[in-house]
Amino acid sequence: MGSTFQRSFLKGIIWEFISFLLTLVLVFIVYGDFPTSLKFTLGLTIIKVPLFFFHERIWKKVRWGKLKDKK
Repeated sequence: MGSTFQRSFLKGIIWEFISFLLTLVLVFIVYGDFPTSLKFTLGLTIIKVPLFFFHERIWKKVRWGKLKDKK
């Protein structure tokens, strides 16, 4: 069972939204400055989204741990 480009992309966007909010809150707690927290979180997001996408696409091709479809 595979997944489409769109599915991987949407999974990445949804996960990153959750991660974005969590990171923003945690960085704000540490620094106490919203503009700094937002800049840090946006920078991290720019790096993480493409990495997550390619990570998903690579794992889609890895056969280890997959069960064969019974047809």
